[in-house]
Amino acid sequence: MPKYGEELRQRILDAAWELFDEKGYKKTTVNDIIRRADTSKGGFYYYFESKDELLHSLYNIFDREYEKFYKTMDESLDSMTRLKQLSQYMLYFIEGNTSPEFMIALYDMQEKKRDNFQDQNRYYFRLVKKIIAEGQQRKEIRDDMTAEELEHHVLVLEKGIILDWCVQNGGFSLGYFGTKNFELYIEFMKYENKNKN
Repeated sequence: MPKYGEELRQRILDAAWELFDEKGYKKTTVNDIIRRADTSKGGFYYYFESKDELLHSLYNIFDREYEKFYKTMDESLDSMTRLKQLSQYMLYFIEGNTSPEFMIALYDMQEKKRDNFQDQNRYYFRLVKKIIAEGQQRKEIRDDMTAEELEHHVLVLEKGIILDWCVQNGGFSLGYFGTKNFELYIEFMKYENKNKN
C-alpha cells in the first residue's frame, strides 16, 4: 500500500472537523469525509480504521491550539492568572469550535476505548501541572498538596463544567460560566489558604 503522506492525513482531519461542525458527528459519514477531503476510501482507511478512530485523533487539534495560546502568554504574570487564562481559553475554544454532541462523542469514546483524549501525557494536562508546579515554587499556589493532586482537581472541575454544558445542550456560555467557577476554585488553590482547609 503506498504511503499517502502527512498532507492527506491532515486534509482528512480538517474535512472531518468541518463536517462535524456543519452536520454533527452522528450525521457525518465516512463517505462525506472522503468526498470533502478529496481522497479515496483507501486513502481514508490508510490512516483511520473508522470514524470513531478519526474522532479519537482530533484531540491533537485541541492541544495544538492550547500550545499556540500558551506561547503567547505573558510569563511575568502570576501562576494563578496564567492558569485561569489557560482554562478560560480552553473553555472558549471548545465552545466556539465544537458542539455538545461532539464533546459527548469524545467522552463516549473515552469510556469505550480509554483513548488519548484523557491521557495524562497530553500536552494540556502536562501544561496545567507545569503551571501549578511553578506556582508552588513561587509560593503563589498552595504546596501542602502535590502538583498532581491539584492538577487533578483542576481537570475534574473543567470536565464537570464541560459535561454540564453537554447535558444542557450548550444552554449556557461554557467560557463565561467556566471562568466564573474557576475564579471560585482559585481561592482554594491560593498559597495563603493552604492551612485553612
